[in-house]
Amino acid sequence: MNPFEVLEIPPDASPEDIKAAYHRLAKQWHPDRFTGPEKAEAEARFRQLAEAFSTLKDPGKRLALQQQMPRPAAVSVAKEKEKEKDQDREGGQERTAEDWATMAKEAYDEGRVDQARALIHYAIRMDGTKPHYHALLATILERDGDDLRAVVKALETAVRLAPRDVDSHLRLAAHFQTLGMAARAQRHLQTAREISPSHPKLRQPVPKGGKGAKGTPVPGRKGKAAAAPAAQASLVDQLKDLWGRLTGKG
Repeated sequence: MNPFEVLEIPPDASPEDIKAAYHRLAKQWHPDRFTGPEKAEAEARFRQLAEAFSTLKDPGKRLALQQQMPRPAAVSVAKEKEKEKDQDREGGQERTAEDWATMAKEAYDEGRVDQARALIHYAIRMDGTKPHYHALLATILERDGDDLRAVVKALETAVRLAPRDVDSHLRLAAHFQTLGMAARAQRHLQTAREISPSHPKLRQPVPKGGKGAKGTPVPGRKGKAAAAPAAQASLVDQLKDLWGRLTGKG
């Protein structure tokens, strides 16, 4: 993965920006903050951040990477920043993170994916607390289709900042299913169902015993044990259906 994207910074980031981004993300993903299965992922992210910072703090390596970046993205970001400077010289106000995010969305809608990615990274660098910035980054990375784990990373940040973001939970469920991480996929799907049971992307399966009307027998201990595998199977079916809906194959 490109070191600039690992540190969530644009290709023209200054050495000070690179250092600040590294310290911010290293603190966020420090393994000591995680336990269980998530600790291994945090350790991998932490190593990835350290490698990216080690590369970009070297002026020669940084310049070589900048020269390899897609020209449309680099040129477009440079032009946008030049416009910003012109605006400042004319007495206007400096662009906000929301301005950069809006331009990223416009670039994405027009098919300028490289530029959109660079612009949203710039918005996140200015203000990384907005969940919809990270959700947009995930959407842009999904279009690239090169790094599904980077998509997951962006969506995880989105739901950490906005725990009731149903769409991001559903997207995470579908992507974790693709990665073969069924338990995490089911967890996000279940969270989405708890937040918004009537969400249009969620199916509402009808229990085999009917709608739970009066007179329906209450299962005993044996019935509860049998219900658990059935519930798990239902979640798996929903994940498959959800993936079809998100990819347009359903």
